[in-house]
Amino acid sequence: MSANPAPDFTGSGLTRVAPPDAGLPACYEAVDVYTCDRPLSALVEVARTLSELERQYGARPTTVFTRIEDRSGTRVLGHPYPRAVLLAALDADEGAHLAEMSARLAGAPHQVRCEPGDTALAASGTPLGLVELNGFDDLPVLQHRPGDGGRYVTAGIGVTTRPDGSGVNLGFYCVQVVSSRRARIFLDPRTDAHRNLQEWTAEGRSMPLSVFLGANPVYAVVAASRLPAEGNDYQIASRLLRGEVTVTGSPPVPADATHVLSGLVRCERETEGPFGEFKGYYVEQREGFVLDITGVAARPGAPWPSIVAGAESGLTLMSFQNEYLMYAHLTGLGLPVRSVRYSIKARGEFVVSIETDAPDLELVREAMRFDVRCKLVLCGPDLSNVSQALATYGFVSHCEPYYRKGRIEGERLGLALTIPPTGRPVEY
Repeated sequence: MSANPAPDFTGSGLTRVAPPDAGLPACYEAVDVYTCDRPLSALVEVARTLSELERQYGARPTTVFTRIEDRSGTRVLGHPYPRAVLLAALDADEGAHLAEMSARLAGAPHQVRCEPGDTALAASGTPLGLVELNGFDDLPVLQHRPGDGGRYVTAGIGVTTRPDGSGVNLGFYCVQVVSSRRARIFLDPRTDAHRNLQEWTAEGRSMPLSVFLGANPVYAVVAASRLPAEGNDYQIASRLLRGEVTVTGSPPVPADATHVLSGLVRCERETEGPFGEFKGYYVEQREGFVLDITGVAARPGAPWPSIVAGAESGLTLMSFQNEYLMYAHLTGLGLPVRSVRYSIKARGEFVVSIETDAPDLELVREAMRFDVRCKLVLCGPDLSNVSQALATYGFVSHCEPYYRKGRIEGERLGLALTIPPTGRPVEY
């Protein structure tokens, strides 16, 4: 990936700070971190400020907002997951990270250590280092866009299990705040969390749910990834982190989380939304499950992370996980892939460029089998400039129906740039 110089946002009224001074871990040293000390409302104004900065400077700054007017004493972390922070959390370098992550995934998992209750929890049941709050009213949960149905927890990672404690799943599930102790959560029927809920419902019980924020960004990579339904997602995290993972509570959350929500998901539905989704369009009102909040805890002074759907951070996670999973799949089959890139401009999942010295339709078809959401697969020896590659290479194609929610919605296309340009290239 060609890295453009990061813009300097200090002229916009932001102040550059060291990550520890902003309450952030060492992996944030990979980017410039800013604070915004202007008084802003959690209702639209924080998210709008980030959007306006991106429009003006061509990039979205990682910013801690320190004066949330309607949630005095709290702070919000905007754009929490830039690509450089994800790579730093993985201790991996751009360009070499795909092979590195693929090798880690293929390795044996490390221990997932559960801290016993007497050392992990205070007497109140709150994880040590976190303070029990009164509910959502003590948190700076944002309303991101004017058309959203209210405040949404967007960067929270939900943790669910089966009734016997197996099948630990991490996932991003949007949570709409209704009141201090009540919310609505959308669980797509295709998700592992929905499968877990069905098993709890079959036993006549509500499903326990934990939602955590502020932990090592590697957990966000795992939560965004489409992983096998079986097993424990913390074992995947241990592979990527190359070390032991420590969790606490039930359902378990990482011991380094800065915010933890606990609750029970009832098999009872209420209208949720609208919500500005990642494709840049609102999802209109739909049915979500009722979430009764039983506990809210936070580390004093830690900023509350928030992702604007369809903007940087959310789309970065989408493309990042698609890239490493596709690379691991194709190279695991012995296919000679050099790199995989999902376009952020195509919402991080609908256009993929696969660089290989041996482009062919076999590779294209395998990529399309692995990722049925992708609409366009490009496979060629040099895709650093896609327009140039399409202009100079001849290609063969594979076309098939594109399914969206079980219905055919046009076609999806794969191109293998198999015919190199002829003649002698110009010098400059």
